[in-house]
Amino acid sequence: MAMRYRFRGFETVSPSGWGLSWPLTDATSSRLRAELGIELEELLTRVRNAGYGFVLGLYDDNEGALRHFYRADRREFGAFDSGNFLMALNFVLMYDLFGDRAMLDRAQRCFFYALNHFTETHPMAFWRGGVRDGDRPQDLWVKYTGDAFWLAQALQRRTGESSYQEAISMFHNFYKRAREAGYRYTFDGQTYQWRERGNVWQAFGFPVTSYLEQYEATQDDRYLTEAVRWGDSGLSLQAQDGLFYLLDGTFWNSDLTAPELRGLVYLWEVTGEERYLESAVRFADALLSRQNADGSWPLGIDGDGEVAIASVGPGDSPNIGLSLLRLHGATGDDRYLGSAIRAVRYGLDLQAVEKSKYPRFLDDPYVHYGFWSWDPLYDYSLSGDQSVHHLRGLVFLASYLEALASSPS
Repeated sequence: MAMRYRFRGFETVSPSGWGLSWPLTDATSSRLRAELGIELEELLTRVRNAGYGFVLGLYDDNEGALRHFYRADRREFGAFDSGNFLMALNFVLMYDLFGDRAMLDRAQRCFFYALNHFTETHPMAFWRGGVRDGDRPQDLWVKYTGDAFWLAQALQRRTGESSYQEAISMFHNFYKRAREAGYRYTFDGQTYQWRERGNVWQAFGFPVTSYLEQYEATQDDRYLTEAVRWGDSGLSLQAQDGLFYLLDGTFWNSDLTAPELRGLVYLWEVTGEERYLESAVRFADALLSRQNADGSWPLGIDGDGEVAIASVGPGDSPNIGLSLLRLHGATGDDRYLGSAIRAVRYGLDLQAVEKSKYPRFLDDPYVHYGFWSWDPLYDYSLSGDQSVHHLRGLVFLASYLEALASSPS
């Protein structure tokens, strides 16, 4: 294997975070047409309308927060929850792509809403900085803290406001407590115990990527040390077949894949230690062998290698594809690029537009240009967190294709 493209940076919000160019040039149009079946102008229309139409439709200006989803069949909105940490990245992406300061302001309001309503901030709590689960508010999750960490870092870089660094320090505190407890991932605030099993998501990629972004921003070796610790712990979880069975140590889950794959590649880039790249390649090869013909992945696979949940969480597929782009840059193996293209193309077909897989309720302005939450359709919901993954997959892939076309082979 030989490195194909050297990325610069770890922030995975918009292409500039990886050192990729935006806006794109017309030279990319022919490649987009060939790989995704759309023109550059249509890609830009889809991205803009998803952000300014669907996602903005979820936003409540009085609350300063996003509702998690919209039910098209009932014309009802979901609740405000800690998903604001992830969903607000839609607004940061719109700011980066189109220079709209109002979008950045909305992202900041979402951050503080989720910080004030769904984060442990009590000054006497040693688990301060943990982010709550919406269904079990007593539970604090490493995974959701990762979403908060990413958004705080993105807003810190764009605003320079000290309040985000204070929040990052809290999130680091929670990660540290989780590591000291033996790399645990869910803290029960009623029993004051770290839970080992019972819907525990062993999302080691979130601390790895968060810490490496923080190391990039500060050059403080503490954060690199923490990233390596979490990465090494993650390596011990890889199964013989190459997958990581991170849901209760029993199931591979499509939502516990993209940050883990990215994190392993990042660690190799920073440390040069081949064990991280070897693990990433094993993981990716296992993923490619299980990718559906339409470019998606099932939601769950059990320890016997059998599909446990055949339904698809559509946004997970372009998110995995995004990570495969980073691995393609590291290895030059075109199988990973091809898989990423198929995953993003699949995601396009789950956008609520004409000539898509599910062109339903398109007369409803809260539906058009959103992304369906489930495939096959389950409850006719479209969610803001799905949009983050779809939109990043689209713009990162387009920018990467342009970078490849202008770089020597």
